[in-house]
Amino acid sequence: MGLNRQEACHCSVYLAEELCGSLPRTPSALTVSQLVRALLDHLRQQPGTLPRTEADARLLRVLVDQWVLAPRSGSFPPTSEDPSLAPVLQALEDDPGDNRPLAELAHAANATERTLVCRCQRDLGMPFAEWRQRLRVVKALPRLEAGEKVESMALDLGNGSSSAVISMFRRLMAVMAVMADEFGKGAATRMQAAQAFFAITT
Repeated sequence: MGLNRQEACHCSVYLAEELCGSLPRTPSALTVSQLVRALLDHLRQQPGTLPRTEADARLLRVLVDQWVLAPRSGSFPPTSEDPSLAPVLQALEDDPGDNRPLAELAHAANATERTLVCRCQRDLGMPFAEWRQRLRVVKALPRLEAGEKVESMALDLGNGSSSAVISMFRRLMAVMAVMADEFGKGAATRMQAAQAFFAITT
């Protein structure tokens, strides 16, 4: 996900339920390849109908396969199936307020800190600290939208103070703005909640 520097064209592709088994179970932004971009551009120029030929069906099957392989991006924290890294990420998903340093988390997962640092860059595309902050922002959004007190939320998320939460949101506010543009009402509602939060606390 990023800021558009060229004209954007919005289109929707609808998949039959039986084709969605390998796709993410939750709403996600995906990093698309040049092949996917070309396929989408081709489809955009076609009539919006069901596949009319076997060739059309094969083309769409390739598109679905590419979506399955595409890494997640944007405000949804990426994941990993690596046997060393995955348990660490799951533990923090379950308890985002866990403030243990990476070295301690690595020891609990029977891995080395260096191994996890490398796997984070390889599988997540970002340092571990960045992933942890993104996770906390994502966990904070629905609670912020529901009007929960900032101080209580900050402690639960391991930030220690409301100012730390504010700092996180400020740093990722540009990404949230893109979410509001690209994902519609639900994201826009969260964006409005964050803006109200800043109006109260700054």
